Amino acid sequence: MNKEKILITGGLGFVGSNLTNFFSESNKILILDTETSNPYNLKSNSNIEIEYLDIRSEKISKIISQFKPTSVIHCAAQTSVMDSIKNPKKTRSINIEGTKNIVNEINKIDGCYFTFISSGGAIYGDPKYLPVDEKHSLEPISEYGISKLEGENIISKLLNKSNIKYSILRPSNIYGPKQKGQNVIPLFIEKMSNNSSITIYGDGNSTRDYIFINDLVNIINLFCTKKIMSKINISTNHEVKIIEIYQIIKEKLSYKLDPIFEEKRKGEVENIVLDNSELIKTTNYKNFTSIDKGIEKTINF
Repeated sequence: MNKEKILITGGLGFVGSNLTNFFSESNKILILDTETSNPYNLKSNSNIEIEYLDIRSEKISKIISQFKPTSVIHCAAQTSVMDSIKNPKKTRSINIEGTKNIVNEINKIDGCYFTFISSGGAIYGDPKYLPVDEKHSLEPISEYGISKLEGENIISKLLNKSNIKYSILRPSNIYGPKQKGQNVIPLFIEKMSNNSSITIYGDGNSTRDYIFINDLVNIINLFCTKKIMSKINISTNHEVKIIEIYQIIKEKLSYKLDPIFEEKRKGEVENIVLDNSELIKTTNYKNFTSIDKGIEKTINF
């Protein structure tokens, strides 16, 4: 995209900051976020404006109407499965009511393109087959997955009869440089770098697929530039065991300790990999970063 006005909710988060850094070179960016620091080293850029505001706030209406975005990328969410179990009310409020608040305002702007960052790992629930394609039933087992599905339903209901083109993107596990939090890859890198013990929940054979942040940003750019309307998986279609992630990072950091195995946590899917054939057919994007190369880039950024 070029010379557009892009609203990015959660623009100071991991995905949002990478999108902001990418798009702000040639577009005007408005970020909505409650984060008051700069945890992911957002670049200083005159094209970037930040409103420190919760997506549930009534003040959003005036801010969005004044900015008049041509594209909106909705990243803001409570994203932790474990936190959603501990505080389901907060998760529902942010992910459902916050999304509804944003979409209601976007619905007033003719010609705006809307992108929702949903969830591929949580929204399908326990897979009935692998890889999981977009025709798979939607039966989330965590409050986080339920809230993301409800967000999708709100978007479809409110925007289907409007002039707003939109896409719902369901990414697999996202990772990359500077990522923080309890996701497996940044957590393992941090602990191994500090020579701390590693805990693996289950026997280590639980599987996921992972997508490198640069790949995700490039794919989102394709959707926004071409104004593609779709509800689609964003993944590499490559299944990786947790113990394999451990071994890759262990080798690259010359880590010596053995992992500690504990009981599997509730609310987490045991094995899931997303089918990306529809994504490749729609965008022709095939240049995915391998898990080994992506972890190396994450460690050595």
